[in-house]
Amino acid sequence: MSYPRPSTGRFVGAIRTAYRELIEGGKVSLIVDHNDAEKTVRVEPAVSGVPRLELRMTGSVGELFLDDLDPFEVDETLPEDVEEFASFTRALVDGRLELVFRKTLLGWRPAAVEWPGGQWSLPGNPGIVGLFSRPRREKVRGYA
Repeated sequence: MSYPRPSTGRFVGAIRTAYRELIEGGKVSLIVDHNDAEKTVRVEPAVSGVPRLELRMTGSVGELFLDDLDPFEVDETLPEDVEEFASFTRALVDGRLELVFRKTLLGWRPAAVEWPGGQWSLPGNPGIVGLFSRPRREKVRGYA
């Protein structure tokens, strides 16, 4: 099975590489939308319970959405961002991604995603309650 390969950046290439077998096997759909100012890439799973991924790029910077979490900011001009992004997408596909929650006055809230060799924090301050409580971890369901 083949799929269109529009001219894309390094982040889109990392998504294609990590999801290649899943795309070819029909387990996910890869949708790339271009307009004048923004490029949007969506990975839509055919299986329920597996997270959606959406990347919105404006120039070399963008926002990465994992399901309903606040976005992570990424920059294609930073080699460390490109390496972390590739590592993140492989860990997500392989089921090695964990969501870290911190306790707040309003309950538990997502604070970061972690994978072997990497971590991205979500915006927000855990506050005094979060500083003195142990984080809770949840595995993110992968495709493996």
